[in-house]
Amino acid sequence: MSISKDDWNDIEEKLKTWMPYVEFKLNNDIISIKRVMKGEGKTTLAVYINDKIEGSWARSDDETERPICIVDVWCLRSASFYKAKDIKHIEKVLGKRRAKKEYPKLHDRQFWHVPYFSKASVLVRQFKKIDGLILVNKEGV
Repeated sequence: MSISKDDWNDIEEKLKTWMPYVEFKLNNDIISIKRVMKGEGKTTLAVYINDKIEGSWARSDDETERPICIVDVWCLRSASFYKAKDIKHIEKVLGKRRAKKEYPKLHDRQFWHVPYFSKASVLVRQFKKIDGLILVNKEGV
């Protein structure tokens, strides 16, 4: 059974509250969302897989070591290898052609997944795209 548009609106409103708890099931994994402290006076939404968040999952290149659903349920972050200011300086000094040869990753980006979402709307937008996601529990909605 798929999640209706009204349910998604209710879930988003629930996630905006102070202490939300929403639980989904994806394949054999239980995905739970809770609000946690990120810093002093700042909170964020954390996505737990089977009631765990392990740091090794974020940087792991070995897919057997971490749950498969991380790609779908965690937030994708990226950063460039070099700052725009540095790229401009390197290209000015070496020229674009030589800079491309000596710095092959000059314009590339690195990607990783994090279990935290800053806003409920961002989380809901990503979760709406997941096939096979089943709503198990949405307390207080």
